[in-house]
Amino acid sequence: MAQKTNLNVNPYFDDFNSDKNFYKVLFNPAKPVQTRELNTIQSILQDQIENFGSHIFKEGSVVIPGGITYDSEYSAVKLNFNSFGIDISTYINKYLGQTIRGQVSGITATISQIVLPNGNDIENITLYVKYRDSDSNYSKKTFLDGESLLSTESISYGINNTIIPENTPFASLISENATSLGSCVSVNDGIYFVRGTFVKVKKETLILDYYTNISSYRIGFKVSEQIVTTKDDESLFDNAKGFTNYASPGADRL
Repeated sequence: MAQKTNLNVNPYFDDFNSDKNFYKVLFNPAKPVQTRELNTIQSILQDQIENFGSHIFKEGSVVIPGGITYDSEYSAVKLNFNSFGIDISTYINKYLGQTIRGQVSGITATISQIVLPNGNDIENITLYVKYRDSDSNYSKKTFLDGESLLSTESISYGINNTIIPENTPFASLISENATSLGSCVSVNDGIYFVRGTFVKVKKETLILDYYTNISSYRIGFKVSEQIVTTKDDESLFDNAKGFTNYASPGADRL
């Protein structure tokens, strides 16, 4: 399946037609370069890539594994909004990826994701963690309702670089039903064959249900094609510093 965006329009004028069997654009000094020729060069190469890719891969195939996984035990931890009178939302994201410990339980966990209240499904600031402790029956231990959480590393936040030292409480669990199991699906970095193009997919975790793991969904990728201009991305301005064309608008991108 080829791209759906039509580039044979102003200002691109890419009139590439595979039925003509043109396989190179041959420039010569007597004729100026046309916009359509520069775009057609890319279309010729893309057509070759698509023909080869379609022979080897099905539409949507994983080329370099992205590692799609489903987690029915995505452990949620609901927190109080304030700690020692300070709104924890001002610094809680600093703890992403850190190992934390329950002050009373002594249980440790690593923070995988942090979700802030959204006015709908999320009422409390919620940590999603991977517990690192289990009992003698290999059952997962969880933090206790109402207990404070400590971090194994110091963090600094705010314009004044306020420091919260390690082994100092930075947040506390709500008093009742603070822990539960949610569900999520994750994909790691990978390459997929999509519409004749080898597309990079970035690592991402999508929470299906925040506080329950009784889930039923059909999960997939939404494919969109967009034309990006200098109005959308400032990196497309010319970067040839020291020359007259520096900072002039560059070509658009698909």
